[in-house]
Amino acid sequence: MSGSDGASATSVNSAPPAQEEGMTWWYRWLCRLSGVLGAISCAISGLFSCITIHPLNIAAGVWMITNAFVLLLCEVPFCCPFIEFANTVAAKVDQLRSWQKAVFYCG
Repeated sequence: MSGSDGASATSVNSAPPAQEEGMTWWYRWLCRLSGVLGAISCAISGLFSCITIHPLNIAAGVWMITNAFVLLLCEVPFCCPFIEFANTVAAKVDQLRSWQKAVFYCG
């Protein structure tokens, strides 16, 4: 009896949340594309912020570049083949619901 309950709980937990939310494939790719474009714009803005002599601007630019790197690591791990844990991080991020990703990325 407990074996059948464990199997049903495992099958429910193994399904990706994106399927449970009823998101279509094009909406998932649109969300992923917006994350990538946000990371690219953040990296470019951070680079321009670093070109100054004020220490706070340099620190803010480095922070923006770091955020862009983390966002790219989560969304497109094939851009970071030299990082061994990139696929593991991307798999864990893919298990999050879309609103959880939005809170993480905006935070």
